[in-house]
Amino acid sequence: MERKSYPIIVILITLSLAWHVNGQNKTLKDLFNSTSCAKPPFVCPHPQIEFYLYTRKTQKDPELLNVLKYDSLEYSRFDKSNPTKIIIHGFGGGRNLAPSTDLRNAYFTRGDYNIIIVDYGSLVREPCLSQIQWGPDFCSQCIAQLVRYLRDHPRGTPVASIHVLGYSVGAHIAGLVANYLPDDKLGRITGLDPTIFFYMNGNRSRDLDETDAHFVDVIHTGAGILGQWGPNGHADFYVNGGSSQPGCATASLLQTLSCDHTKVTPYYIESITTKVGFWAAPCGNLFSYLIGWCSPEEHEYVIMGEYTPHTARGIFYLSTNGHKPYARGLPGRKLRTTNRKRSYYRQY
Repeated sequence: MERKSYPIIVILITLSLAWHVNGQNKTLKDLFNSTSCAKPPFVCPHPQIEFYLYTRKTQKDPELLNVLKYDSLEYSRFDKSNPTKIIIHGFGGGRNLAPSTDLRNAYFTRGDYNIIIVDYGSLVREPCLSQIQWGPDFCSQCIAQLVRYLRDHPRGTPVASIHVLGYSVGAHIAGLVANYLPDDKLGRITGLDPTIFFYMNGNRSRDLDETDAHFVDVIHTGAGILGQWGPNGHADFYVNGGSSQPGCATASLLQTLSCDHTKVTPYYIESITTKVGFWAAPCGNLFSYLIGWCSPEEHEYVIMGEYTPHTARGIFYLSTNGHKPYARGLPGRKLRTTNRKRSYYRQY
């Protein structure tokens, strides 16, 4: 899919500003050999890319999965009768940091799940510019190894039943996993404001797109600045126009832009538990939506988030409240209860 190319200067300025906010005093040269550069040997599994299994019974004591050992899954709490979610955090993230913690907590309020957190936090504490091109791809190779392990193990689960959620650069890593599953396809990938970082030229072959899973849904909240404009998936949702999120305006431009980008995670987390839902209107473009040219019938609205139907197709727009609860429900209705059945995915 042809998409806009973002000038490299925009990326580098944003990167340098982010480092100033974090109190770092790094030069561009420092970032070519930073503490986040992966250590050799560059083979999967890699000690800096770990997979932690959380279930309702092990929320406080997760199990570290070793994809080279049969017994690792055999004697774990993994239950193939429950939905499986693989969560890939973004830059500066980790299994014990938001949104990983909040996502898994929200799921466990709904029922029993196999939640696998991909923890590559030591590789994204700061940029490693010497590995910026192949780093996400290497991470995706290791995740694909995990997916094949789950597929081939008697206690595992089919690839088509797995839902992968990726935030920021994690969204693109999720898409890259598809390159290493030539005979299978993931059931669903949810991209949470896919980042423009690491994608500095006109080559969009590494972007998350609709070919990467049987169903790809993408939520945009910082589009055009820290997030890609898209569209990327079968269904793309532009919240509050795709950027300028309510409650994000601050004295600092960088903080405002960062807030827009990160706001996608509380929206998705609320979508797991909300009773009213984030209902979105189909519309071809933002201009038509803003001036009221798109006036869908009630049955044409599509719910955004965890319970988006895998049959959804197209571009959708919706508005939220500026504070919790963010969901407004179906326009014109005071309350519409969502169909909050736990999500399984059709096996193809």
